[in-house]
Amino acid sequence: MRLKRLILTAALLVAGLTAIPGMSLAAGFPERPVNLVVAFAAGGPTDTIVRALQEKLGEKLGAPAIVLNKPGSGGLLAAEYVAKSKADGYNVLVLSLSHLLRQAIDPKMTIDMLADFEPITTYVSLPIVFITKSDSQFRTIDDLIAYGLKNPGKLTFGHSGIGATSHLSGELFRLHTKIQLKVVPFTGEAPTMTAIMGGHVDFGGFGGPTPRGKDVRVLAALEEKRIAYFPDVPTFVEKGYPKIVMPSWYGFSVPAGTPKDVVAKLHDALKAAIKDPATEATINRLGFNEIYRTPDATKTFVRTEFDRFKELTTAAGITVQ
Repeated sequence: MRLKRLILTAALLVAGLTAIPGMSLAAGFPERPVNLVVAFAAGGPTDTIVRALQEKLGEKLGAPAIVLNKPGSGGLLAAEYVAKSKADGYNVLVLSLSHLLRQAIDPKMTIDMLADFEPITTYVSLPIVFITKSDSQFRTIDDLIAYGLKNPGKLTFGHSGIGATSHLSGELFRLHTKIQLKVVPFTGEAPTMTAIMGGHVDFGGFGGPTPRGKDVRVLAALEEKRIAYFPDVPTFVEKGYPKIVMPSWYGFSVPAGTPKDVVAKLHDALKAAIKDPATEATINRLGFNEIYRTPDATKTFVRTEFDRFKELTTAAGITVQ
């Protein structure tokens, strides 16, 4: 009889502990592969940079890290998939600036990138540069700005789609230079580049080392400091525009409500993988910059970025229906 009471008491104790908010039985996490959910197709820059730490992350976690590509709707499909999945740490969203930009311009978005996710860390940033064709009349960014100010409405800026990072980089430029600029959307980076090379638009914004070669002239970087692989390219900060700073970036987040100990394990493993010399070497080779942050710092950063671009998109009147 006494043994039965002891067993019953123990069972009730365990049940009570699991019912307490914030408590979990996640000591064994992870017990199966962890998905890194990428919002873009395989082979693109987001997919490539995530795969740069995939193997090391698996080593640090003690379970495989699997890249799961869910492209569609400007990153929304992947975000919805993770937000609606079980909050147990097995589906990790590869968060990007694109997700915040989408929320800033989409009043009908079904999820909230701030409320529905728990940030873990930022990972890398990718500088954005403005380019023109090599034989353009604009030999420097000063030439382009001077022309734009003297010829309102004449300059044309090509980008890869409404709400894309390249689009918002042009809007940021327009806002702070006060240039009346024609912003021309295309269906991706390749057709934008084709339009620039064909002289159909004057210039455009591209990520990192993408625009290389003798047919391209890089005019300026939307960075605080010069880029190592474009050492002769000035920044807008140097040119007296301290607010024209806009690197693209990537990080990791999980559904809101994920147990704190699971978030802590993911954070520790991600930090170790990001800081691993092999990962750092690959990051540098691909033209990215490492920007690890703690969970609290990441949460603050994400909020600040959203507020900044919400203000910009509102001022520019950008929205999708």
